Amino acid sequence: MPELARTLPASWYCSLPLYQLERRAVFMKSWYLLGPVTKFQNVGEKIEYEIAQQPILAFRASGSSPLPEPGEFQVIRAKTESPLRYHITPTGLIFATLSDETPSFHEYFPDLEPLLQRVDFTRLPYRHSIKYEGRFNWKTMVDGYQECLHCQYTHPSFSVYYPPTFYTVHNHQNFSQHIADPNKPDDGLFLYFFPNCTLNVYGGGMSSFRVCPTEDPNITRMEFDYYHMESGEKFEEYFKFVRQVAMEDYELCEKAQDNLGRGVYSEGILNPEKENGSTRTGYLSWCASNMPQITPTLLALLAGIAFLYRFWPHSLASTPKLSNPKTSDTLSSIPDVAKEENRGVSKESDFPAGWWVSKDVFELEKRAIFSKTWLCLSHRSRFAKVGDYQSYEVAGFPIFLILGKDGKVRAFHNVCRHRAYTVTKKECGSSAVLGCRYHGWSYNTYGELTKAPHFDDIPGFDRSQNSLFAIHAVTNGAGFVFVNLDASPRISSADTSLLDAFASNNRLDSQSLWVAGQTIKANFNWKMAFRSKQLIDFAKLENAIEQKSYLSQVTSILKHFRANSEHFSLFPFTSFHTIKRTGWWCALSFISVSEQKTAIRYDLYCSKEDSSSFQLVADKLAELVEERARELETEYQEYKNILDCLEAHVKLEKAQGAEVFPAMRKPRENSRFQQAEQLCKELDCKSELRGKDLVW
Repeated sequence: MPELARTLPASWYCSLPLYQLERRAVFMKSWYLLGPVTKFQNVGEKIEYEIAQQPILAFRASGSSPLPEPGEFQVIRAKTESPLRYHITPTGLIFATLSDETPSFHEYFPDLEPLLQRVDFTRLPYRHSIKYEGRFNWKTMVDGYQECLHCQYTHPSFSVYYPPTFYTVHNHQNFSQHIADPNKPDDGLFLYFFPNCTLNVYGGGMSSFRVCPTEDPNITRMEFDYYHMESGEKFEEYFKFVRQVAMEDYELCEKAQDNLGRGVYSEGILNPEKENGSTRTGYLSWCASNMPQITPTLLALLAGIAFLYRFWPHSLASTPKLSNPKTSDTLSSIPDVAKEENRGVSKESDFPAGWWVSKDVFELEKRAIFSKTWLCLSHRSRFAKVGDYQSYEVAGFPIFLILGKDGKVRAFHNVCRHRAYTVTKKECGSSAVLGCRYHGWSYNTYGELTKAPHFDDIPGFDRSQNSLFAIHAVTNGAGFVFVNLDASPRISSADTSLLDAFASNNRLDSQSLWVAGQTIKANFNWKMAFRSKQLIDFAKLENAIEQKSYLSQVTSILKHFRANSEHFSLFPFTSFHTIKRTGWWCALSFISVSEQKTAIRYDLYCSKEDSSSFQLVADKLAELVEERARELETEYQEYKNILDCLEAHVKLEKAQGAEVFPAMRKPRENSRFQQAEQLCKELDCKSELRGKDLVW
């Protein structure tokens, strides 16, 4: 059976070392489209560009003819004003390159200019430019542009004019041509220039965009230029249309990039007919055309560095050392970190540096806790019918729970197996078939792939090998739903005995009714919630219930219910609380999203005997959770302010190469004082050497 082509590894879209290599090996040695000559009409007006963090200026130096004569146009480095090579095509497009090592324009694009003859770019007036940044790698955007398999699902307005059925991409040396209809090859001109420029002529106008990498491989700057024969309403109509398509792509790329960096999706398959223009193809084409300039060592490094990046422990070098690590049973109560407030001053902190704010600590928590601990996320009563689902983000992992036709709640990573887009878009919903909005792949409630447009007739394609990534999930006797993100086929079973006992004693069972709930996103580290024994003040909730006279009858009827409130905490972030003299109870979770963001999820439940008059409880509970979220945000900001001051001072000391004591008064300088001061510093330095005595 033939092997299907694969996407580039997910690590290629996230790796900083790889981008630094791309910058030297690719971006510094390519030709870039600056635009048509109509963008440079004003003599002496310098237009700024930035290519691979290199600022350049392009401008018309003199002349007024539609096509600048030799010497009438210049491209220079912004910092040194040294000239750069450029090329103006006979039809009026201007390209530039950063390096003298780049092949000539005609060697780089040997068959481009005949295609460009179809358009006289000197007649397209420049209208507008915009730029902004997006949270995606430059290759993520290029991959989307280089195929139109997604157009019918993402760009319905574009598909009306250019149906994807016959849409094809023809790859040439270092550029690609898109043809919407083979029977109408002259209907529009869509070109991609490797590595990061596009040209789109249709609808009476032209748009061009540059996908500009930044120093962060997960951030890209998009630069758009727009040209049109008409101004006013005609241009505004065209501009609105192309901007809608651009923003639809923008949303796709950000969602896909999020999942590419999660560590769940590694690579996907490519449709050889509809996705033959991806950056994987562009890399191969570029390497083939530039092989004389690429050393074997560089080529091997380019291929190997991202492969190795997949297996590097990214935070290993900066993994914090926990001074007093504590162990706890997987499903036991949460450790009493509230005691930290009452401890006396000790020589060594119980928490490592960055405990509340560090990304390194958060990454360690992902590996040590959230990736291998049974997590209680929901209750069976929240799934009433087949297809009911709930979406979560746990420590950066997007997942969802869904009820299958067999009555079982399953869990899956919220990542399409094709190109890493999100499958469920809403926090909760119901659908027996989940469709990915990128390329139309669909999955049933068992996570099985049921639909893959344009793939079923591809030799080697097997639906069964492309199901959603399943997550271990169990529902205990009381109806609580647990998940474990450990990817191992076999893991230890969830021990819910303590929770079962609590549930049994307090009449929490699978027949409980879910009546209200909400997720509140807040800006604080998830561990902040557990510095106090009381997560929220449930006494206020109970007092509010008792003070409502219209509930007195309900209260008297429910005297047989619990007399006191009870609480149970479940490691790492979930707790359960009963409300005295009622049949109501709630679940409260402080779910870590990142090192500085937490999703507070609360759900209110009741017994069947008390399924009415819940609105008061729901409203008051929402008020208390919101109030607690704001308190924790304020407290967390105080911690951050202290840390910011410390980090700023450390930066100052590093810059000066010594400790800085702002309160120390400077003595009068003389040679004797300096000698004495130097001696003291040397003695202090020696005394810090462990296990060594001073030698006089």
